[in-house]
Amino acid sequence: MTLPLDGYSSTPSEQYAWQVATQNQWRSCMARYGFKTFNPPAPSRQVAVGAADSDMGRRYGVSDLETVRKRGYHLPETPEPPRWEPAKGAEESVFTGTGAEVTDGAYKGKEIPPGGCRGEAKRMFPVPQTPEVANAEGRAFAAAKEDVSVKQVVAQWSECMKKRGFEIKTPLDDFSSLGVAVGSPSPSAREIEIATADVECKGETKLVDFWHKNEESKQREEIAKVAPKLENERSEKNYVANKAVQAYRMQD
Repeated sequence: MTLPLDGYSSTPSEQYAWQVATQNQWRSCMARYGFKTFNPPAPSRQVAVGAADSDMGRRYGVSDLETVRKRGYHLPETPEPPRWEPAKGAEESVFTGTGAEVTDGAYKGKEIPPGGCRGEAKRMFPVPQTPEVANAEGRAFAAAKEDVSVKQVVAQWSECMKKRGFEIKTPLDDFSSLGVAVGSPSPSAREIEIATADVECKGETKLVDFWHKNEESKQREEIAKVAPKLENERSEKNYVANKAVQAYRMQD
């Protein structure tokens, strides 16, 4: 599933390319000052793929029957990014642009960029910002959630769940009241039973499809209201994203 405002915001693949391009620029800059082994942990492809897969997958609660039969409400396992900081001393000073080893903006007599190599990379690949998109998405989602017709279908879903023995009002409620513990190492048999009923009831009531179409309509209304701002924001985002993607492809 996609939504109209998706075309205005950064995609997980663009965000991943930005991370790679930024780190490559860090390394290139640090090498100019003799730090040939400067090597922060690379961004995870697995995390980027997981972000892409889950972006819409849980927007209206769980929706994939095969997944919930295995994992219930538990999120897919993704590796935690390793904690990393530049080495104390000269490396940190050149990276950040401040420290005992930096004198009058220079390291060993060689001028360093304002803000160090980190500052240089930020200027080359600024973080793609889309606050207007985020605000419009939030308003559209809230409007769809409160729409009378959506609430009617949600009530049908709730009644379906009740018939199966599970008292819950909406698929976005906290399921811990039913004994679901998403913080546990693995899902219980009961959690899988509840999640399976959840998805099956969504199928019976066509909740996901109905809610999604309603939100599509609300997003189009938001786009019509603030189209010039969204277009400006998209142009700026695309410039940054395309620059990062090109740099990523050159290094890949």
